[in-house]
Amino acid sequence: MIPEFDVQIQSNYDLSTLRVGLTAEDVSEGFTEHHQYECIGLPSWDDAEECLRAEAEVMDQAQKSAAPDGVEAILDDLMETDDVGYAEMTTYSFFGNDVGVAGLSVALGAARVATFYSCSSGLGKQHHSEYPMVGAVPDHPRAVLLAELIEQNGCGVGQELGRWYIYGRSIWDMHALAKAILTERDMFDSLPRPSWVKGLAELLEEMEME
Repeated sequence: MIPEFDVQIQSNYDLSTLRVGLTAEDVSEGFTEHHQYECIGLPSWDDAEECLRAEAEVMDQAQKSAAPDGVEAILDDLMETDDVGYAEMTTYSFFGNDVGVAGLSVALGAARVATFYSCSSGLGKQHHSEYPMVGAVPDHPRAVLLAELIEQNGCGVGQELGRWYIYGRSIWDMHALAKAILTERDMFDSLPRPSWVKGLAELLEEMEME
């Protein structure tokens, strides 16, 4: 089973007070109090497509599981039986994000929306959020497009300190939103690149070498 959470879906945001002026340094080093979240860099649309494929595979298996939280059960079993495979999947396919929000995080990254937080939630105590959530800072033109997709796919968004917290009742909703972003890749690609994109790849390479 995949749990569904009792959360009221709303759209509360103000485009005029979105955070602006993010730099490559801000994004590479982290720019919020969510210190455990690592920058996912500049994933491609192919990366997003692969992430969503792998995520859908795990979620489909989880939905058929009798466990109250099928994703947690599947991942726990994989970690016990194939810890190397588990590490490779979580690191390379999911960019270090939880299954169920990884696809959205990577799709947002491919759309050049900066992300700073993600949590799939679940029935275990290891999760920070009470329901699936991804934190993001879109620039104005991306925010307009993204807000429409969020509403169309049954997700919600709240704004705090100019940052967006995108959430859903279940990871299915987050996964559906990620697929919708992927479908609109040409629209996102037609928009000017945010200023923080320039120099980010080089900064991340330097950080890896330190």
